[in-house]
Amino acid sequence: MLNNKTVAIAMSGGVDSSVAAALLLQKGYKVIGITMRLWVDKQANVTMEQLASAERDAAIVADLLGIEHHILDFNDFFRQSVVQYFLSEYKAGRTPNPCVFCNKMVKFGALYDKARELGADYLATGHYARIIEDASGYKRVAMARNIVKDQSYVLYHLNQEQLNHVMFPLGDYDKVQVRELAKNFNLPVFNKKDSQDICFIPDNDYHRFLNAFSHEKSGNIINTKGQILGKHNGISHYTIGQRKGLGIAAATPLYVVEIDAEKNVIVLADAEESLRDCMIVSDVVFSDGLCLKAKRAVKVKIRYNAKPVDAFIEPDIIEGQVKVTFKQPLRGIAPGQAAVFYENDYCLGGGTIITSIKSS
Repeated sequence: MLNNKTVAIAMSGGVDSSVAAALLLQKGYKVIGITMRLWVDKQANVTMEQLASAERDAAIVADLLGIEHHILDFNDFFRQSVVQYFLSEYKAGRTPNPCVFCNKMVKFGALYDKARELGADYLATGHYARIIEDASGYKRVAMARNIVKDQSYVLYHLNQEQLNHVMFPLGDYDKVQVRELAKNFNLPVFNKKDSQDICFIPDNDYHRFLNAFSHEKSGNIINTKGQILGKHNGISHYTIGQRKGLGIAAATPLYVVEIDAEKNVIVLADAEESLRDCMIVSDVVFSDGLCLKAKRAVKVKIRYNAKPVDAFIEPDIIEGQVKVTFKQPLRGIAPGQAAVFYENDYCLGGGTIITSIKSS
């Protein structure tokens, strides 16, 4: 079956994007492969050899599929946007989500624009997510059929214009099926390992990376009364809700409830004191482009791997912010992380957590 539409596919050289490209061809689309050259830095342990390997694998797959392939240099843009965001958020005591930021700024920002410049009608990626149309006729990012692999959380920011020109070919598959498809398509990447959490930190050692660029200092670990409990070796070693690895002896479990970058202190509290009833979310966007006018029942995810929980969202007194009230108190609500609102199995929108609130 032939079709007159052109799809640009972001190809990382991995199994997911390679199979996505093959599926698009199978459906009759004209496919253009695009591989982004993102960042090389010795301090980050990202080498030209690693980038060359990914680019080579993508080029081999593109050649096997018989599709046009471009390697585009996003090195400077990626460093100035995603990497600097990551560093500045940790320096401010927040917990960043670089994958959300990268999808917004790079993949569905700069790359999306480039794909349209190349004449593509659509940009496709290997994300495990779907696009559906709700009862009101709005396009929405929906959860993948396989919830374990679902990546809808990092795509909450997509708007109607983008959703009409984006494809996620893997949304109905799980990883086992994708690897089997890679074998069936005779793609040499069928057994390639999955990529690590953060692409610009290949060894996943955040602390080494942050120390290389920001030179963290030790400081005090205190309780909510201001009493000193011990010392920390840098605030990036901690995240809100953390219980293990604190290095503090206590009669009852303690949790990180605050990271004060200005004072360079980590604040701990016991289980009851660490629970929060509400949070404030800023820079909120909804995929239908509308504003929240009244209180609404939703499911909310406060982290990528968190389970959606029941909550109410309502407009905050500050424009662009939303107050989220949980039906059951939570711990581990980290400023800097994305809060994503769901209805049924699709995203309504989301924003960035700026603070959490304990009502009593």
